[in-house]
Amino acid sequence: MKKSDIIKLIYNQTNFKEKDIRLVIDYFLDAIMESVADDNRIELRKFGVFNIKKKPSRMIVNPRNGVRTLVQEHYLPYFKVGRYIKKELNKNQKHAKKL
Repeated sequence: MKKSDIIKLIYNQTNFKEKDIRLVIDYFLDAIMESVADDNRIELRKFGVFNIKKKPSRMIVNPRNGVRTLVQEHYLPYFKVGRYIKKELNKNQKHAKKL
C-alpha cells in the first residue's frame, strides 16, 4: 500500500478533500522525521515506536579485495512494532500447519 492508496482509503471513508488529507499526512510524516532526527522517541499506541540507534565506528573488510576500511559512527532509524499489530497479524495463525 502506498501513500496515495492511504489517501484514497481515507477519502472514501470521510467527507474530507483529497488535497486536505494529503496535506495532513505530509505534515504527520514530516513531524515524525523531524522528531526522530532531533533524537526524540515517538510512540504511537497500538502501532509502534520510532527511534534511532547509534552504530559505533568499526573496521570492515571488503571481501573482494581484502582492503580494510573504517566506517564512521552513524545513526540508523528503526521502528519497533507494537503489541497490538503483532497480535492482529498472528490472530489467524493459531490453526496454521506446523512444519
